[in-house]
Amino acid sequence: MTILVTGAASGIGAALMVRLGDAAIGLDRHGADIVCDLADSAAITAAAEAISGPLRGIAHVAGLPGTADPATIFAVNTFAPALLTAALLPKLADGASVVAVSSVTALRCDWTPEQLDALLSGMSPPAMEGARAYELSKAALNRWAVRTAAALRHRSIRVNTVSPGPVETPILANFEASIGKDRIDAAAAMVGRHAQPLDIADVIAFLLSDAARWINGTDVKADGGYHAVRAAGG
Repeated sequence: MTILVTGAASGIGAALMVRLGDAAIGLDRHGADIVCDLADSAAITAAAEAISGPLRGIAHVAGLPGTADPATIFAVNTFAPALLTAALLPKLADGASVVAVSSVTALRCDWTPEQLDALLSGMSPPAMEGARAYELSKAALNRWAVRTAAALRHRSIRVNTVSPGPVETPILANFEASIGKDRIDAAAAMVGRHAQPLDIADVIAFLLSDAARWINGTDVKADGGYHAVRAAGG
């Protein structure tokens, strides 16, 4: 059985493809086994139909930063994982694992679970600037993961999220532009460096594995201790 990795052509997704080896099949807008624009719901449906089962896991790594168009941020970061997972449910093996890459910036979102549920149920996202849209898109992704973990428990399919801090990927400059380079640099100064893609890929690989069989509906903060330092007053 194989594991589907979205955003497989670069950054964390590419590192995860190497980490998983022959067990992985990649999806991206280009340079992957399956070519798909995750902002296009019809393309997602077509890609799901082209994927052979059974799958023992899905890693939703693809995502857009706050410099992108807000509507597209929500389409790729929040709705694509939900649509693709739903389309692939018949091909997911019982006991499979689904992992989505979120972000520590989701903690900045002040929406209630009820508001996030309304967004996930089809409410149009309100107009907002890109950095705020990014935070909300990831908070909604976390809420989706919790809801989906509960809904799929009868099939022992686990759903978790991983929330990195800044990672040395091709879109780090975009995060510097949308969040502020001073804040990104301060995060690195607090913990000694930015994460490398493999640092996050290894966490995803663990959650996909049977070693994480009793972890479900959880967000793992892979931030090098950034939030611990802040909580300790460092």
